Amino acid sequence: MDEPVDDLDELAQNLRDVAFANARLGGTAPVVRALRRLNARRVLDVGSGAGDVALALVRDGARRGVDVHVTCLDRSEQMLDIARRATGGGPALEFVRADGASLPYPDSAFDVVICTLALHHFEPEAAPVLLHELRRVARSSPVVCDLRRSPVAYAAAWLWSRTSRNRLTRHDAPLSVRRAYTAREVLALARVAGWRSPRVRNEPFFRLTLTDEP
Repeated sequence: MDEPVDDLDELAQNLRDVAFANARLGGTAPVVRALRRLNARRVLDVGSGAGDVALALVRDGARRGVDVHVTCLDRSEQMLDIARRATGGGPALEFVRADGASLPYPDSAFDVVICTLALHHFEPEAAPVLLHELRRVARSSPVVCDLRRSPVAYAAAWLWSRTSRNRLTRHDAPLSVRRAYTAREVLALARVAGWRSPRVRNEPFFRLTLTDEP
């Protein structure tokens, strides 16, 4: 998923698998809870993938009578094209191609910046650069939701990936857990990135959320 693929249908199916896991296995709910708590209306989604989390935020806001606007940012035009089709677009969603390590926005441009299942794609030397950018453009707090590495999580991801016929899912799901960080490692990366009060919450299904809240 880090590089362009030849078969867009295969990539789209892989992203549907990821969206399913987000919806059913704890990827979306922690982000929705965080945005409610932070009262966010203008949101940047870095590494937005299929846009499923962004769409969930817009729909949750609509149910609460709150107008939430989400800018979906990804460095892959393939991802953005799939996200536009998967979400149906709409005025509450915007799609921008850019690099998360060099965000094209001024300081505090968004209420909250979210990043779901992308941090583990960054090596330890590069991760603080991403986290610094998330913190820079977030007025209130970044919200990073990612996998939590452990042997049990790896086994669970491998078993879950066998339920899919998609080659990318079967390869990437267990690999992603191997590349993920522990809660302690994530806190250390956030401090290197200059976060003031980083806090990690362990979430169900081997996920974690990282925020910068007092």
